[in-house]
Amino acid sequence: MSAQLSFEKVDKYYQNILTKNKMLETYADVSFNSLLYLENVQSLTNPTISELASAMNVKKPSASNMVKKLADMDLLEVKRSDIDKRVSKLSLSAKGNELVEQFRSADERFFEKIEKILDYQEFEVFVGLWEKITSNLEEETGK
Repeated sequence: MSAQLSFEKVDKYYQNILTKNKMLETYADVSFNSLLYLENVQSLTNPTISELASAMNVKKPSASNMVKKLADMDLLEVKRSDIDKRVSKLSLSAKGNELVEQFRSADERFFEKIEKILDYQEFEVFVGLWEKITSNLEEETGK
């Protein structure tokens, strides 16, 4: 079996997990990039747009555009600072939090399936390889 065919099977299985979830189906138009923004807002805890842009390694106008899009979708809340009206703090809305958690749950189900397929030692090797692969992909993309 070619690596391409293997990846297609993995992707098909993961997409199946996602489509079984009604909330994820509702937000099917949320791109992977949008999800990364939401995850960063959650992990940074009320960042400014500048802080988010820095964490995402993008220019501030790009981050501003995505913030507006996510706020329009009611996934992100933008609150002006009481002290400096030029500064906005970002947080996930209830829907945004739920969406991030639903994607994380899908990831967990995916890896639980992998864990059932492999024995303990194989799974430990897989986890190590997965971490190595993803960390090197992040280095290459600057994220």
